[in-house]
Amino acid sequence: MSESSSQFEKRKQDHIRIALDPRSQAEGLSGLDKVQLTHEALPNMNFEEVDSSTSFFSTKLSAPFFISSMTAGHEQAPEINARLARLSAEKQILMGVGSQRRELADSEARNEWKEVRKQAPRALLMGNLGIAQIIRTPADQVQALVESLEAVGLFIHLNPLQECLQPEGTPEFRGGYEAIEKLTKKLSIPVIVKEVGCGFSQDTLKRLYSLGIHAVDVSGLGGTHWGRVEGYRSSEEELLFQVAKTFENWGLSTVQSLLNAKEISEKIPVWASGGVRDGLQTAKLLAMGADLVGIAQPWLKAALENEKAVAELYEKLLLEVKIAMFCTGVQNVGDFKTKRVWKWHEH
Repeated sequence: MSESSSQFEKRKQDHIRIALDPRSQAEGLSGLDKVQLTHEALPNMNFEEVDSSTSFFSTKLSAPFFISSMTAGHEQAPEINARLARLSAEKQILMGVGSQRRELADSEARNEWKEVRKQAPRALLMGNLGIAQIIRTPADQVQALVESLEAVGLFIHLNPLQECLQPEGTPEFRGGYEAIEKLTKKLSIPVIVKEVGCGFSQDTLKRLYSLGIHAVDVSGLGGTHWGRVEGYRSSEEELLFQVAKTFENWGLSTVQSLLNAKEISEKIPVWASGGVRDGLQTAKLLAMGADLVGIAQPWLKAALENEKAVAELYEKLLLEVKIAMFCTGVQNVGDFKTKRVWKWHEH
């Protein structure tokens, strides 16, 4: 059953409202509280020498964190995304756009991103489609979608639990591996496969790594839990609400998912997200081997406020990352690869 335009918009507005509800957060399950960075009392450098920049292919990024994909296609979305895109342009950090699923059926929906792009021509935007859409959509149509966005990369999101619990969900994943492999061969930009908050097992990662993708964003348990979000869209007496309760802690933690990825291969870039709320947690994931770290909910909160809040969040995150680097004796992001500055800290 296909959704009407108004049903789609209501679903997207529900998602934002519920994603900001503390009940939808898998608080304390990311594993990050068990990771401790090793304090360096005498760093052999000055603080101003700390370099937080990194790169995505030939593009220099000012920070090792990015704005994770969040929302699109409803009344609040253009303002939220314009604020974030302007920051992406000004500071040169990556920004994942919300799902472009609607654009496949409704070419008018592309106007939202055209307007955002007009306001932020230098924004580093990453396209975003779910695996069910990738399976059903010819590669040239996906190529046209990313071209209209002027995307620098494409996220393919995997969200089996969410699709099962969403009344309008499409849990049709058969042929997913083949579809990803076919697309990576035809697309002109890098493909990053991501979860949406339930993480990755080693077996899944092994199979994905053979498909020609650029990276995996492990997006583990610990932040906004989309099983919970979908559950809270139903009333308490409804079946989907009750089933969502059963699965409210489903998933592999962000830390475990990152460790799974690093154990399989040190060569394939790994991005990490899922419950990251500050620059110290960002530094922990970088220390454990993440190449880039994705943050979503804090950006959403800031973008719903105003432009100033978005700029202030960037400065806060950046300063926290740099202080964590200085206090572990790490001068640049690449040094995290060669120095072991973290350990387990069981409470």
